[in-house]
Amino acid sequence: MRDQTVNDLLDLKNIEEVRLSPKGNIIGSIVADNFREYRRKEIKKTVYIFDEGFNVLHKYDGYGLHSLTFSPAGYAAFAEGNEIVLMGDEGIPAKYDTGMKVETIGFMSGRILFTGQPEVKRSEDDAYFFEEEDQFTNLYMIDDHGISKITDKMQIWEFAAAGDSIYAVASDCPQESCWYRSKVYRIVPGKEPEMIYDPGKRQIGKITADGERTAFLESVMSDRGVISGDVILYDESIHNLTAGSDFSYSHVILKSGSVYALENDRTTFRIRDLGNNKLVWAGTGIVLPAYSPAFDYSSGSFAFAFSSPMEPPEIYLLKNDLTKSAVNSGLKEISAYPSEIVEWKSRDGTGIYGILRAKNPNDPLIVYVHGGPTSFSYGSFLDRTSVYLGYGFSVFAPNYRGSVGKGREYAELNVGDLGGMDFEDIISGIQHLNDTGKIKTDRIYITGGSYGGYMSALAVMKTDLFKASVSLFGISDWVSFHGTSNLYLWDRLHMDDDPWAFGKYDEYSPIRMKHDPKTPVLLMHGIRDPYVPIGQYYEFYRFLKEKGCEVRMIVFPREGHGFNEKEHIRRQYIETIKFMREH
Repeated sequence: MRDQTVNDLLDLKNIEEVRLSPKGNIIGSIVADNFREYRRKEIKKTVYIFDEGFNVLHKYDGYGLHSLTFSPAGYAAFAEGNEIVLMGDEGIPAKYDTGMKVETIGFMSGRILFTGQPEVKRSEDDAYFFEEEDQFTNLYMIDDHGISKITDKMQIWEFAAAGDSIYAVASDCPQESCWYRSKVYRIVPGKEPEMIYDPGKRQIGKITADGERTAFLESVMSDRGVISGDVILYDESIHNLTAGSDFSYSHVILKSGSVYALENDRTTFRIRDLGNNKLVWAGTGIVLPAYSPAFDYSSGSFAFAFSSPMEPPEIYLLKNDLTKSAVNSGLKEISAYPSEIVEWKSRDGTGIYGILRAKNPNDPLIVYVHGGPTSFSYGSFLDRTSVYLGYGFSVFAPNYRGSVGKGREYAELNVGDLGGMDFEDIISGIQHLNDTGKIKTDRIYITGGSYGGYMSALAVMKTDLFKASVSLFGISDWVSFHGTSNLYLWDRLHMDDDPWAFGKYDEYSPIRMKHDPKTPVLLMHGIRDPYVPIGQYYEFYRFLKEKGCEVRMIVFPREGHGFNEKEHIRRQYIETIKFMREH
């Protein structure tokens, strides 16, 4: 066995979606490359259709494939750009051009439902009014007469159909930030949509429906698509099925009177029927996709993608027995690394947890801070943190307050205190590792992206503990972030304050803090990032430079919020490892 390398990470196949046919005997999955090709806008993906033994019945290659589902008749459907692709038993794809960008696909009484956004045709005068001309993603139906529009000027983020009703997570404005004030609607074609649930300051997602019931997840959340919270059931009244739970819930499916949910207990995942509390399956690691774990159920069968610290990601089918695919069988020759859940008390007595991956306590330690903040770090066979062990480092990934894996209350603990006690959780976690002898080194570094980039920038201004900070696409100035990000409602909700009062926004901004920074800093940012605009690091770079701090900044062309081009991923690791070794 050999150590993991960046090349292995690039060879990893991401299992993005797993679906079951109505009879539960056919598995569909979208499997993606772990990188974008040079100058490509979309990632290369393959739709696989397997039988129960994971023999490939059909496959379809393309770019940007998404929203895989099965029709009631058993044929597969998925989106590719403006087209809906249908594949039956023969595996011959039939394509339907909708004339608009397709976002999500579903079925209602055998008819295709989809959300889409018409293409905007502009003349030579292509100036436009900011935000005023943004397009809504509406809901459409395809039947024998063609395409009919179901909603108008209603932003549909996701939906599920049952009987003659469509249940949707929707908002009254189309900007990305509007997702943070979505509500649940019941839509009957030909009638006015009926709002049935308003979560207030919380967010909702993973909606499902069966008969006259719908269910969804609710919590304070950071990113659209990164969904975790409590399971809310609606059957003409609202029921929180998991209120007060110490577990976070990442997916829910209603079927035949059962409420199947995926619970996360500090990265031990379980599929459970909440109706009778029956445990269906459990495993420690990560159910995929990692940012929003999910599973599917049909006719007594369950399907999901999973990776433990010892096993590469594969698709699993649970019927009578548990069987799996061989999508990532080529990774078997590389080493698996230890993964340990550690728990400690923070400065105020709050119990915190995290993941430690170490071969030797004397190895230099990278503190990897996840983004979100309402996300989490986990132990898997091969990911963007495990690779560092192949280059002689240990990795500590704290799931500070505000993370998922310990219930909704824990996930909401840092609302109004971004960069306060959640940062102290990280420092106390490092102290715990020292006190218990799990690490025996003073060569400690910090890195992370997005909110993790904010935390690794914050570390420069709050402590001199770290030998170096490698900070990726994070926030340095909360006020300018609010004014330039497309997520302007996110920071208002999580900061729980008015940005134009300046109080908390200044208090928690790294560039406003009174500290003489001594930590060497490497900044990395994508030039097309709409969530955390690159100006955040231009500001921080100039601030540190003029303070006399050692700082360098790498700018990645064509990249948004994260680095996806193959050579950009490689460069990120080369420069990170080099910078840490130099310090």
